[in-house]
Amino acid sequence: MPLIATVALGATVGATIRWAVLEASGAAAFPWPVLLVNIVGCTLLGLLIGLRVPRSTALLLGTGLCGGLTTFSTFTVEAAQMMRADDTALAITYVVCSVAGGLAAVVAGRTAGAMVGGPAC
Repeated sequence: MPLIATVALGATVGATIRWAVLEASGAAAFPWPVLLVNIVGCTLLGLLIGLRVPRSTALLLGTGLCGGLTTFSTFTVEAAQMMRADDTALAITYVVCSVAGGLAAVVAGRTAGAMVGGPAC
């Protein structure tokens, strides 16, 4: 399969999963669904790094699936909306949880992948 088709297939699946999670969750004061998909995507990316998967798998699952699943744009818009609504504390909490949680998830996934698949790169 051509590489662009591999990425497109993964992205289609990832974006569909994200859409389903966001649709199923409804409205909430704190954007848990976006935080959830971003943390799950970071964990999976870390796992792929730790497992040292072949390039085609990295393109399908990393660039494609995780790229479609995670969403920096929605995260940014939600944080900006919190700021516009004068809920600065909630916006800061969301940004810190997203960034720190995402980094921790990558490290955890990478560590788990390295334990299963050998030394991480």
